[in-house]
Amino acid sequence: MWLIRLGSKLEKDVFLRRINRFMVDVELDSNRVPAHLPNSGRLVTVLAPKATAFLQQQHHVGRKSNYDLFAVEHSGVPIIVDTRFSTVAAQKTIQQGLFPSLKGYGLIRQNVKVNHSMLDLLLRRGGKQFFLEIKCVTHAVDGVAMFPDAPTVRGRKHLESLVKLVQQGFDAGVLFSVQRPDAYVLKPNRKIDPPFSELLQKANETGVKIFTQRLIFRFPNKVEIQPNVPVFQF
Repeated sequence: MWLIRLGSKLEKDVFLRRINRFMVDVELDSNRVPAHLPNSGRLVTVLAPKATAFLQQQHHVGRKSNYDLFAVEHSGVPIIVDTRFSTVAAQKTIQQGLFPSLKGYGLIRQNVKVNHSMLDLLLRRGGKQFFLEIKCVTHAVDGVAMFPDAPTVRGRKHLESLVKLVQQGFDAGVLFSVQRPDAYVLKPNRKIDPPFSELLQKANETGVKIFTQRLIFRFPNKVEIQPNVPVFQF
């Protein structure tokens, strides 16, 4: 387990509705304001009217909103919706050596273009390189987290690239970052995206490693990282 403190305390407000893929309406101090949603998933088990919303203030020129939606609390369960944070957490977990097979690896760079895909992290230990793709998981039903929550052509391309890397002699893996505390098992979502599930099984059989981490948001500004959980099952 590892704890990350966010740069600032989050504001606690009320989620009203999703405007489009990347924008939502929230109620902030009795006013309706827009907030950026850094997640393009369907979020059907996450976003619900009147759910508690946790916002981060952002002040950058050209933005449509001064807020990012970082997390929501749905039926008492805190769920991180910011997909970018899964990469932040993964880097911390790797730095602390909490994934046994990645112990000793250091980050070389992010967003690595290889085999016609952009992969999240390139790691190195001595002369060995390791390519790692990170998938943010927010969808869960009855304790079972599932990825993806919508068909993902991009996700399939990532898996194909990882398989090619292994076939070329490199080490590669995919990390599923489960952004909620109520999931104890993680499975590929065969009903939503059968090709992704089949590719993931092929990737695993080829030698692509599968990692998991669970993130628990603790208001107002902490996130607990639990490496190697939930249990992955095909």
